[in-house]
Amino acid sequence: MTIKDIMLISPDSIKAQGDVNYNVDDSKIGAAIRTSQNIYMRDVIGGALLEKVQTLVYNKMTGLTADTIDSEENVAYKTLLDEYIQPLLTYKVAAELCSRLAYKIRNFGVVKDGSLNINPADLGEILYVRDNMEVFFNDACNRIMEFICGHKEAYPEADVKCGCGESPKYARGGLFLG
Repeated sequence: MTIKDIMLISPDSIKAQGDVNYNVDDSKIGAAIRTSQNIYMRDVIGGALLEKVQTLVYNKMTGLTADTIDSEENVAYKTLLDEYIQPLLTYKVAAELCSRLAYKIRNFGVVKDGSLNINPADLGEILYVRDNMEVFFNDACNRIMEFICGHKEAYPEADVKCGCGESPKYARGGLFLG
């Protein structure tokens, strides 16, 4: 396992939030976590800050150094992880799972599973649920950026593209009038 393989939230933590059922395969959730973390999270907080948090978690998991996410000098990173990164990932993973679970890629193309006792949602309903989760994700993006910008000195890895002092990069999820 390398530092880049570290997931900052577990499938069990995603399930415990209530939006994803406990019977969902952990491998599907793990794939959605990696996508959400390594693409979307990287875009929000920057690669250097993401890798710093992953390194601290990796150090804790492997016991390699005293410099871990739980070390006293890393309380700012622990706060960022627990209060901002994990909630953000929870919403993005739920949004990612909407299409990953609804449609499967098989030898004969993309299919939608069905059952005698369960009616699969149609595409419009799937997109509605996904868009709803995206609203929560966008709000979490705004919150994490406001937090990082308000504590820039604690996160020297945060790059200049974070947009501190500018208007929010992400939507608030409210009514758009223009």
